[in-house]
Amino acid sequence: MDEYAKLIEEAGADRAGLRKLRDLTNPVVLEVLNYWYARRGTRRMPTPADIDPVAIARHMPHLMMLQVDHEPFNLTYRLIGEKVAHSHGANFKGQSVLAIDKQKPKLGSMLFELFKAVAMLRRPVGVGGEMEFSGGGYMDFEAAYMPLSFDGERTDRIFTVTVYREVPVAERFKNEMTTI
Repeated sequence: MDEYAKLIEEAGADRAGLRKLRDLTNPVVLEVLNYWYARRGTRRMPTPADIDPVAIARHMPHLMMLQVDHEPFNLTYRLIGEKVAHSHGANFKGQSVLAIDKQKPKLGSMLFELFKAVAMLRRPVGVGGEMEFSGGGYMDFEAAYMPLSFDGERTDRIFTVTVYREVPVAERFKNEMTTI
C-alpha cells in the first residue's frame, strides 16, 4: 500500500476519492464550478479578485478559501462556510490545514496532500464519497477544488465548494442488514 493510500485509510476516507469533473452531479457544486470556468475565461486560472462573493452569496455556506504559501509550502484556511465548519466540527479559519489532525487524526494530513496536488496541477479537481465527519456524523459529499492565481501561473488560493448530506443509519448499513 502506498503512503497516500495508507493516509486515506487512516483518515477514515477510504470510501471517498477523486471524481472526474464530468461525473459531478450536485447542482450547487456544478454551479460554482461553472462560475469558476466563466471567471477563468481563456486563462489557466482566474485571480482571487475575479471571485465576486455577491455573485455566489447563496452558496457561501458551502464555500472555503485557502491561502497557498510556497516558501515553505503551507495551506491556511481563510474562509470557511458554516456548513463546511459544521461538518468538520470546527471553524479552522486562520489555521493551517494540518490543524485538522488535532480534531480528526490524519484527515488534515490527507487534505494537505490533496490541496497541494490541486495547487501543483493548477486545475480543478472533483472529490466525493462517504466518510465520518467530526461535526456532522457519517455523510456523503461532493466537492470541487479550484485554483486561483495572482499571476496566472502559480496557485495562490484554492477556492472550494462542498455539499454534504447526512447518511441515515438504515441507508448506511442497508447492504449489511440484508445478510443478517
